Formats: sequence, structure tokens, C-alpha cells
Amino acid sequence: MEKIICKSGIEGWKSKLQNVYSSIDEFKSFCKLYNIHKRLGYNSMKKAWNENPTIQGSVNPNDLQVSEH
Repeated sequence: MEKIICKSGIEGWKSKLQNVYSSIDEFKSFCKLYNIHKRLGYNSMKKAWNENPTIQGSVNPNDLQVSEH
């Protein structure tokens, strides 16, 4: 994962969604707990997984977003 400075000002990471989560089942588990897909702007967990956007985040949950670059 690439290291970046997030909007909160702390160091975070940037990578493809499918590189962050080891499987669709792991991604779905996190989505059910934390609504990850919705926080990334998707209504569907499957659509987010299939589109595999580049995302970024940190230990601060507010830093999780689809990367613009």
C-alpha cells in the first residue's frame, strides 16, 4: 500500500479495494459492521467490490474515501 497524508493530516494508506480486503467475504463482513461500501459512496457491497476503486484511509475512520488520484 502506498503511504499518503490523509485529509485529517495523519499518515494513511492508498490502495485498490481488493488489495485492502483479502476476499469479498471479508469485505462484506466489514460492510455489515461499518457500512464501508456506503462510506465509499456505493449502495451495493458487490458493486463496490466489482468496481475495485482505489481507496484511502487511516486509523481515523473519517479518512476512508475513494481516492481522487
